[in-house]
Amino acid sequence: MDSPLKQRALAAAAAALHAEWSAALGTPRPGDDGAERVMDWVAHRAGELARALADGSLSTEEHNDQRFAMVLALGRFIDAGVDDSTARLMSRAMHDLVVDSPSLPHPRYRFTYDWASQHTDAWRRELAHLAAQPAVRGLEVGCFEGQSACWWLENVLTHPTSALTCVDQFGIPMGSIYLRYYERHFDHNVAASGAGHRVTKLIGLSQVVLRTLPPSSFHFAYVDASHRVGDVLQDAVLVWGLLQPGGIAIFDDYDLVEDAALGLQARAPRLALDPFVAILGSSAEVLRRDWQLVLRKLAC
Repeated sequence: MDSPLKQRALAAAAAALHAEWSAALGTPRPGDDGAERVMDWVAHRAGELARALADGSLSTEEHNDQRFAMVLALGRFIDAGVDDSTARLMSRAMHDLVVDSPSLPHPRYRFTYDWASQHTDAWRRELAHLAAQPAVRGLEVGCFEGQSACWWLENVLTHPTSALTCVDQFGIPMGSIYLRYYERHFDHNVAASGAGHRVTKLIGLSQVVLRTLPPSSFHFAYVDASHRVGDVLQDAVLVWGLLQPGGIAIFDDYDLVEDAALGLQARAPRLALDPFVAILGSSAEVLRRDWQLVLRKLAC
């Protein structure tokens, strides 16, 4: 299944799960008792998936993707505004669903999910003019396990003078704290690429870290951080200022709509990106608009 269809299917599955659970609970904003009931349903479904994986009727990728749909469904409850104690219970379940998912089969890398490979044909076309060129600077905002970072290093930033800057909190939100889980996968994978010495890892909130970087210093940027409308808009503005004229910005999950929350808290990147493109006007060229939005910077 190609990535846009896959990601839409996962978002739809999450919405359906959320609706089913909400109907069974009688509310989209359960308390702790309701959260405990949801945890039971999650555990039951996780057990079914584990048995299917063990008997070979489900691939590792399918197993992990269905667990991730439950992660998204739980996130919709949190977005709807449950109490802090309930959010912590659900965050713990989200954390466990991610942490307990096995790595996909791969001879070199440790990836739990594959969100990148279905986009690589388009990336190869859009960044062909940068491939193997000297002193190319790439920026990635939101890195997860490093799958896309490794692809840039293997296919675009191949010259020994080219480099990648990666910005991420490298953690899974648990109430007011982040558990640094997938950073170790990122570190392993970047090292396994053989180009880890050309990667600068910056840990922190993107709206803070991006302000510390020199303007007009990057040839391309990949943005896949928070999908909340307010965060996406801030990231877009900051990244645009960091691109050189002619630079390429790739915004992931453009067409995702998670409408459990309203306004700036909604996870719906295009609600931020469409007005941003309109404001840019003739200073930007839209190269692609599907599950991802790809822009070329035409003027400062």
